Amino acid sequence: MDRIKEFKKIMEKSESDKIILLTNHYQITGYVYDCEECNKDSFINLTNATLCLVNDYSEQCDNYSSSSYDWLHINLDKIVAFSFIK
Repeated sequence: MDRIKEFKKIMEKSESDKIILLTNHYQITGYVYDCEECNKDSFINLTNATLCLVNDYSEQCDNYSSSSYDWLHINLDKIVAFSFIK
């Protein structure tokens, strides 16, 4: 099974499309845009995404240390950890 299929399987079991992703430098929160044609080649697509530096993160990203994006495409190879939330 490829990584995108494994990722979608976990999303279905979680019954949520809202996700928190951690890379080595960023915390990213958003909603997975589930699209067969879009989510391929090891990329996951998020809508309404918020990105902030892990070093600046306390309990929430604030407007000073975060950026918001309507769409954000993330390479699965760069993800260190993730969790689906409700």
